[in-house]
Amino acid sequence: MTMHYSPGQHEPEIDQMPKVLYLDDDQANLDAFRANFRQNFEVFTASNPVEAYNMIDSEKIHIAITDHNMPSMSGVEFLESISRDFPYVQRILLTGYTDLIPVVEAVNKGKVFRILTKPFNNKEILSMVNEAWENCKDVIEKERQIQMLTRQNQQFEFILRQRLLS
Repeated sequence: MTMHYSPGQHEPEIDQMPKVLYLDDDQANLDAFRANFRQNFEVFTASNPVEAYNMIDSEKIHIAITDHNMPSMSGVEFLESISRDFPYVQRILLTGYTDLIPVVEAVNKGKVFRILTKPFNNKEILSMVNEAWENCKDVIEKERQIQMLTRQNQQFEFILRQRLLS
């Protein structure tokens, strides 16, 4: 996982249905998630963090939902890695723990958009995904505006230098 974010290079389009990735090591959970939400948004599932990471890049995922308790890497560690490389991706952590330590870690390290406790209900997921989708679109649009202003500023600086030299 060595890819680094370059504004504009890996940003997904925002004029489509949200693309939601669900990472869980339990295949039954992945199947249930796909069955429950395939009508509401474009669903992608992965059973390991490397597969999920690659899918975020290749499929231009907007929202990543991950289980906290996985064998090779915790959900917090996964969300932390994608927060560096794909900052526009909205991150949601699912946890069965009532302990606050994973929650605090998720917020501090993984820059988590929301945390859900298990078992969750479908309305809760839908509401959270809709909220995350709006936030994702805002982040991408702000980045595009910054890029446009940066280009305009460079053009103005060039024109000013030309005038000063002539």
